[in-house]
Amino acid sequence: MLHPVRRGATMREAGRRTQVGEPHRIMEDDMTQWTSSDTITPLQDDEIWDLLSMIPIGRLATAAAGEPDIFPVNFAVANREIYIKTTPGSKLVEAAVNPKVAFEVDQWGPDFADSVVIKGTVRILDTDAEMAVAEATGLATYTTTEKTEWLRITPTEVSGRRFARAERGE
Repeated sequence: MLHPVRRGATMREAGRRTQVGEPHRIMEDDMTQWTSSDTITPLQDDEIWDLLSMIPIGRLATAAAGEPDIFPVNFAVANREIYIKTTPGSKLVEAAVNPKVAFEVDQWGPDFADSVVIKGTVRILDTDAEMAVAEATGLATYTTTEKTEWLRITPTEVSGRRFARAERGE
């Protein structure tokens, strides 16, 4: 189900909460063109974390051995950190080799687009206390693959922007 949002409403005002499997973009049939005159507004810290708590899919960017890689992941937020549950494989190896990562989410609608970028360090969780915090997020994965490993991204830099759609000239 797609959810309309009134012009200028924040996502919190719109009352949207995304469940696993629901689309997170707010769409309309007649999408207008973006132009260089669009207004770009920085998102405030609380807006960024509200947005992160509503969007179920993000992209984890890594660079191990000088090779960039990017992974779509579902995630959860707790204590202004990002939690990802995964299987042994590339993400774990890359986290162990180079803990510096970037994480990105976005959404768009008829009147706006939001983008959040987090830069930080990723850690493979290994203590019972860390895993208890991760499990408490309630993160449900999209696939049936058993995911036994947890990653936590601790931000060192957080930024977000809202792009207002320009009116279409006819």
